[in-house]
Amino acid sequence: MDHRGDNDELHKLLTSSNVVYSVFQGMKEGLVITDINANILNVNQAYCSITGYSVQELIGRNLNIIKSNLHDQAFYRELWKRITSEGRWEGEIWNRHKCGRLFLQKLSIIAIRDKQDTINQYVGVVSDISEEEKLRKDIVRTGMLQRTLLPSAMNIKMLEIDTVFRPLNYLGGDFFDYYWDSEKRILSGYIIDIMGHGVTASFQNSVLRVLFRQNFDHNRTLVEILKTINQESMSYFLEDTFAAALCFRINLEDGLFTYACAGINKFIKCQTNGEINVIKQPGPYLGILSDPTFDEITEEIKMGELLFFMTDGFMDIFEMNNRLYANDLKGNMNMLRRMSISELKDDASAIGVLVKQVGGG
Repeated sequence: MDHRGDNDELHKLLTSSNVVYSVFQGMKEGLVITDINANILNVNQAYCSITGYSVQELIGRNLNIIKSNLHDQAFYRELWKRITSEGRWEGEIWNRHKCGRLFLQKLSIIAIRDKQDTINQYVGVVSDISEEEKLRKDIVRTGMLQRTLLPSAMNIKMLEIDTVFRPLNYLGGDFFDYYWDSEKRILSGYIIDIMGHGVTASFQNSVLRVLFRQNFDHNRTLVEILKTINQESMSYFLEDTFAAALCFRINLEDGLFTYACAGINKFIKCQTNGEINVIKQPGPYLGILSDPTFDEITEEIKMGELLFFMTDGFMDIFEMNNRLYANDLKGNMNMLRRMSISELKDDASAIGVLVKQVGGG
């Protein structure tokens, strides 16, 4: 790409003292001008604030004064190669503040050419993004912590469970959990989808996770559980936010499957004959109505049947493409794991349950 037009205009600006002063002092980004040997010719106050040095301490010094020594020579060779060949370089670079601390910069360097097309100056535009980097790392760590709170896969004599968690970004608004009572042979679980993404949605689903854990009891109906959680969660939802959920209970001793929908109003059932059905059941969202009405449905469950509970991120793709395979828990869950980010338009989570035995045998 030819940047000589850009360079001519920038050169005109930088050779006008009035413009130089207004640009230097008006920019919130740091601005530094050097010669071809990276010796500093001029800086603005923002650059001084970012680096900790005064104007007098910087002018005449080489840019090495802020070098962090974190980058190897290959990094700098590629940087200057790009500037020479393309006229500019943009990226992130670690430098060192006057006090000694390291800081991360977003840096753009433009080569200034004279009328003979010879590089005679460089202009660097600098932003300190250390706080943004800290925030990003915090979000990444929180996302990792969020994953540790999710239940792991389970494969026992009576059933097999596999799960997939695919947040659109580092943090997800989805959550799921399940509990296996080996004495009563009852599996209880739920899946949640918070409207929105990121930190707020992550916090809200953490609150709901606590409420579900406090209220999930085999002696209570799913309707009672949802009503209690809805009432207790109202204060944790901001204006125009809400949650979708689906609760289920599988009693393998009696061969009964019970579910109640609260915004996640469909799931997939694969029968032993290979037929795949989308089961739909209406139910209001959590966090909107003060006294909503939920319905609880109970039906027979048979050995060999598969259940898939999904949030919209996966369910929307399934309904468009019908991509599930009959009677293949692992194959379906691995297919969901392999979906590219470009396919997913929302946080996406799924619980897959294979019934391997029904009754007390």
